Amino acid sequence: MQLDERLAAIAAFVPHGTAVADIGADHAYLAATLVMEGIAQRAVVGDLSAGACAAARRTVGAQRLTREIDVRQGDGLSVLLPGEAESIVVAGMGGALIAEILAGAPEILTDVQTLVLQPMNGTAKLRRWLYTNGWDIVDETLARAGGHLYEIIRAEHGAAELPDDALLHIGARLFAKRDPLLREHIAAKIAKLTRAAEGMHASAAARQSAAYRETVSRLAALRTVLALL
Repeated sequence: MQLDERLAAIAAFVPHGTAVADIGADHAYLAATLVMEGIAQRAVVGDLSAGACAAARRTVGAQRLTREIDVRQGDGLSVLLPGEAESIVVAGMGGALIAEILAGAPEILTDVQTLVLQPMNGTAKLRRWLYTNGWDIVDETLARAGGHLYEIIRAEHGAAELPDDALLHIGARLFAKRDPLLREHIAAKIAKLTRAAEGMHASAAARQSAAYRETVSRLAALRTVLALL
């Protein structure tokens, strides 16, 4: 199986020799690849959708991995037992939902060493949750697939200082390592905020709102960061 750039970047963040759980795994391509390449010893694939689980089981069966990969239908981390996964992947969901899934299962996260997360939106909210709940973002990367840029986060247990608002939105690790796609990443956020600010500016009431002031302030901060690159 050939993983696209998004899934390949996620796979690259999974530690070797780990027991992995992929939550919201859809067709189980990631888990199958991790096991076949010897990165993961075993895997649990979890998804709330019966159709997704059926697709995952077809992949697992076709690759003859039924002993190594267990497909389970369920909500979030409820498919796992404590100590069962050393690494957890949650990808393709909103950042707020990922944070909610993680917050809802502290007994599972106690024994987890690594989180690999790929939010579709709300990444700043997810980063804030990680930093304030005993997780350190040790690495981040950007991947382009299907015409979209994706942010991928690797977190481990640890204490780290909460970055400022701009870096929560950009990714402190992405900025520190000057990811090759960083300029494009920041420019896309600036464009989105500019559209939002222009829309609010058209209304006198909106111009007086805290949301407008926050948007304008963040826009200025991101432009400053972009100018530093």
